[in-house]
Amino acid sequence: MKIRTTPCPIFLFIIIFVLLLCKPAISQNEDATWWNEVHNWDGVTHWSDYIIYSPYYLGPNALSVPFSQKGQVKDRYGLQVNIENHFYSGDKTQNLFVSLYLPVVKNFVAFEFYGVPIEHYKMDEKTVVERRSRIRSGEGYAVGDFYFSTIIQLWKKPDIAFRMAGRTASGSKLNEARYTDAPGYFFDLSFGKDLLVHEKFVDKIRLHGMIGFYVWQMNLPDSRQNDAILFGLGFDLFMKSFILSNSIDGYSGYFGNEEVVVANKDQPVVFKDRP
Repeated sequence: MKIRTTPCPIFLFIIIFVLLLCKPAISQNEDATWWNEVHNWDGVTHWSDYIIYSPYYLGPNALSVPFSQKGQVKDRYGLQVNIENHFYSGDKTQNLFVSLYLPVVKNFVAFEFYGVPIEHYKMDEKTVVERRSRIRSGEGYAVGDFYFSTIIQLWKKPDIAFRMAGRTASGSKLNEARYTDAPGYFFDLSFGKDLLVHEKFVDKIRLHGMIGFYVWQMNLPDSRQNDAILFGLGFDLFMKSFILSNSIDGYSGYFGNEEVVVANKDQPVVFKDRP
């Protein structure tokens, strides 16, 4: 579960300043003897080969699901800054989210940049072991990935938009299974159609959806990339004073929940292509 709030500029500045000054809860030079014993390290294989590049075994921002463009290229510039909270039982994460939207050709082409400048996280012991994190405390700070995309309006009424997006490898803390430290990309078609209502409390309802292709790099010996189908469906309810937006978005990868070999051939693990 994830909740977003939008802070005022002064409060945001204070948060960024404090986070940048804060030191991780534990030194990154922590003795790894415990990790070697828990995961039966063979003394040869690099620790990164034990990390599982799957949404289930990484932080909530590592392979996040893209938001649908709802079939539209907007004609206004936009700057969005949010504070997000994630409530997974074994991984409590709080982060900043920033997004910059730049129309290039009105109602036809736009650029968008977004990402997570910094996050704080605290994992419980079970999650630390399950994700093969090298830091036993499970708590710290990480810099996230950033995305850059181009959105093109292909059709109007019904609205159809095409998006191409890439992801940087700026995410840190691979050793704590927070980010993949590898690039990725996705592209999708989004659709949208307005249903005019003009009732007493409702101006209109907008139905929208998306279908696309989502790709990220992995560390399996025979598979260095996972390909996934990206999908989404939702609606926006435009009221007199506010907008109520609901959607179900996700992706389903090639590996799904099948068993894969990570470091130890005698102990294959379930890939778990779900966060």
